[in-house]
Amino acid sequence: MRAAGFVLVFVLVVIAACGDGDRPDPDADILIQLQALPGVTAEAQPTDRAPAGYRYFVLHVTQPVDHRVPGGATFQQQVSLIHVDRDAPMIAFTTGYDDYLHGAAGEPTVLLHANQISIEHRFFGASRPSPAVWSQLTIAQMAADEHAIIELLKPIYRAAWVSSGASKGGMTAVYHHRFYPDDVAGTVAYVAPQSFAIPDPRYASFVDTVGTEACRAAIRAYATELLAHRRDALLQRAQAEADAQATGGHGYTRIAIGPALESAIEDFEWTFWQYFGIADCDLIPPTTATDDEMWATLDMISPVSFSDDASTARFEAYFYQAQAQLGSPGGASIRGDTPPAYLAPLLLYTDADFTGTLPIGVPPPAFEPEAMRDIDDWVEHQGSHLIFVYGEWDPWTGGRFTLGNASDALELIEAQGTHGARLAGLDAADRDAAFAKLAAWTGVTPTLPSTFAAPSDDPLPLRRGPARYTGTP
Repeated sequence: MRAAGFVLVFVLVVIAACGDGDRPDPDADILIQLQALPGVTAEAQPTDRAPAGYRYFVLHVTQPVDHRVPGGATFQQQVSLIHVDRDAPMIAFTTGYDDYLHGAAGEPTVLLHANQISIEHRFFGASRPSPAVWSQLTIAQMAADEHAIIELLKPIYRAAWVSSGASKGGMTAVYHHRFYPDDVAGTVAYVAPQSFAIPDPRYASFVDTVGTEACRAAIRAYATELLAHRRDALLQRAQAEADAQATGGHGYTRIAIGPALESAIEDFEWTFWQYFGIADCDLIPPTTATDDEMWATLDMISPVSFSDDASTARFEAYFYQAQAQLGSPGGASIRGDTPPAYLAPLLLYTDADFTGTLPIGVPPPAFEPEAMRDIDDWVEHQGSHLIFVYGEWDPWTGGRFTLGNASDALELIEAQGTHGARLAGLDAADRDAAFAKLAAWTGVTPTLPSTFAAPSDDPLPLRRGPARYTGTP
């Protein structure tokens, strides 16, 4: 990867347009300043998701499809902005997917009473080029997108910038920091894994250690019972659900409903530890439970519908990225994790039944292992100003980043935590260490609110396979 040379003429033009002689009028309303930026449209929108006192704007930024080709094709990238004060820090939040925040504030934004942009990932949501040249969906191109957006906004927001994101969004923030280390004062990456292969074997061995022996045994007995004795009954319920939702695009033409059901069951253990955790072990029904009880638990924790056409289309760009550069705990088709030994004899379907995860008509890309090796090398030997937050029993922690010789960096683990791990959930010493770094990076002392919840419509991405979205890994 030629990361250091990934500089674009487009950004140089933007910088020139926003030079000292042409800086936005500091007394102008923020919307007027945003609308004056080159290649940007901006509009104010109502929201009930931003903290009190914030204003919400949606921006569309003109970006090159290929930052290495000045004057080539462009697309519109969506950026959400919640604004409180031009002199406050700015959090550059990357979702890694479509912009599911819709004005909601991430934890660093709340802690620092900061402004926040939420950058939709290229090829997701409304930010897909037309035609979609899938070879341009790379970590370096997205890093260049983020760099261009930051350069556009820095003349308005001159205080410290910190990048952040959760899961695949945290991964994306780290990639940007690697390619453009001078853009931000630091990066807070939540529950961000790094996979080196397809499949990456580190995850399977890690999951075998998660939770308590009794809870693991109950989960595995449940999943085994479903595949061994309840498949037909559950398939009837999945089909009934699909028929009821068919008018909403919830069909199973890309992944058939039989493989979708099997994938949901195969993924159950992973999903339980990712999103529920030790406090919810009593949700697992005994093997003697009724078919309806068995179905209700599966539908609550690992829904079959997460492999329907609508969900697969929403996350097809992720599946492409996983096969091209990001790696995965799963197999070559991102079917799911390499089958757990206790379920493998019961599986009926193969990778060929899950090729519909990729964009329609797009051939599988060749995997580039050097992409993640480059990131790993940078973090371990040149990385700085990094905070990684993990949940102890989140399966994705099996692929956590290695700090190595990184400077001004922390790896913090929430005890028994899930994929929802946050700074607020750390023990006091670790939380204080993170707050001290945020204060040093921004000049603002973090203030812990009495309550904080992650956005409720987080798409729960980073899943092992199509039953969920492998990857917010």
